Amino acid sequence: MSSIIDDLQLAERQANLINLYQTDSEVVYTGYIDSLAPDGVVVNTYDDAGLQDGAVFMRYRVIDEVETMSEDLDNMAFRIANADQEGLTTVPQAPVHFNAEQGELPQILAKALTTKQVILLVAEDNDNYLEGQVQMLADHQFTFKTFDKFNYQNHATQTLAYEAINIVEFRGNELLLESAYVQTDFQHVDAVKATGPTAIDETLTHAQATHQLIAIQSADGSDMFFVGFVNTLNADSVLINLVDMTGQFGGYTLCRRSLIESVTIQSDYLQTMRGFIELNRQYELNVQPVLNDERLFDGTTDLFESLLRQAGNFHTLLHLTTNNTLLPDMTGYPGQLTNDHFIFYNVEDDNQLNRVGTLIELDQVVELSFGYMDAYLLEKRLKDTGNL
Repeated sequence: MSSIIDDLQLAERQANLINLYQTDSEVVYTGYIDSLAPDGVVVNTYDDAGLQDGAVFMRYRVIDEVETMSEDLDNMAFRIANADQEGLTTVPQAPVHFNAEQGELPQILAKALTTKQVILLVAEDNDNYLEGQVQMLADHQFTFKTFDKFNYQNHATQTLAYEAINIVEFRGNELLLESAYVQTDFQHVDAVKATGPTAIDETLTHAQATHQLIAIQSADGSDMFFVGFVNTLNADSVLINLVDMTGQFGGYTLCRRSLIESVTIQSDYLQTMRGFIELNRQYELNVQPVLNDERLFDGTTDLFESLLRQAGNFHTLLHLTTNNTLLPDMTGYPGQLTNDHFIFYNVEDDNQLNRVGTLIELDQVVELSFGYMDAYLLEKRLKDTGNL
C-alpha cells in the first residue's frame, strides 16, 4: 500500500499522465491526479478520444499499479493533444474542488446530493456497478436510488456504508447527460423487436423511411449490438449511422442481413439514447468536427466490395468481422481485391501494422465499421509515426 501511495505522490508532484490498474477489475482509469486524500485519490479522467471525461475517486486498497510510462500512455497523450488541436468538444464540465485534508468520498456524495447528479459506484464484493442518485446522507452511510438506462423498472433504493464504496465516477460526459435526462418525465416501455427475415426487412425499410432510431442484435453469438439510423439498404446488407453511448455520431457499420437476429424499435435504452441525442443537439455536440456524418452510399452496388475497394485505395482503416471462427475481429486496411479475395493488413496490439496480412474471401466478411473516432485516431497516429 505504501508503495502505491509513494507512486501516486510522485506522479502528483511531476504532474504525470497515469494509468491506474485495479486488483480485481479490467477497467483502467487514465488521467491526471487532482488530489490525494486520507481515504483515496481523485483523478481527472480522459476518454478514448482524449477528451476530459469527469473524475474518479478510488480507494488506495483497490489500486494494483500506478503506470507513468507506456506505449498506451504515449498514445493517450497524443489523443489529448489532438483533441485540443482539432477542437473536439464535450458536455461543459465545471471543475470540482474538494478539501484533500479530509475524506473526499463524503464530500463527493454531498456534492452529488445537492446537485442531483447521477454518479457511478463500485462497491466491495460487487462485480456490478451502480448508477443513480444520492438520496440522503448519514454519518457512516447513505441511501442511493438506482437509475438503469436499459430498464427503468430497476429503480431500487438501498442503503450503503461509506466504507463499502471502492470507486465513484462522477461528472463524466455520459453521467452529465444522464443527470439532465433523469429530470425529464421518462416512463418505462416494453421492448418491441422484430425477428424473422420478413419482419426484419419490413422494419428496416420503415426505419429508413421514417429516420427511426433502432437497435440491431447480431445472430452470431458475439453479442454485437448496434444502435443507430438506417442509412442505406440493399438486397443482402444494411448500412447504419451509428450512435455511441453518449448519443453522438459513432461512425458507420455495414452488416449482412443474414447476421441480424432482431431489430428493436422500442425500448428504455432507445428512449435514453433519443434523450441524449436531443441534449447533444442543444449543446451542438451531435458530431465531432473530425468525423463526417453526412456520407451517402449507393444501395444498387455490392457495398462490401465498394467499401473495401475504396479503403484499399486510400489506406483507410476499417474494423472487419468475418464468419470464419478462426479469424478474430481486426482493424486495418485491405489490399487489392482480386478474384473475390483480398489481403487484410491489420494493426497489432503494439500499434504496428502486420505487413504480411491475412488472406480473406469477400463472401466471408459479415461486418465492416468505419468513419468512427477510434479509427480516425489510430489512422492519424500511424501516419504520424510513419507506419501507414
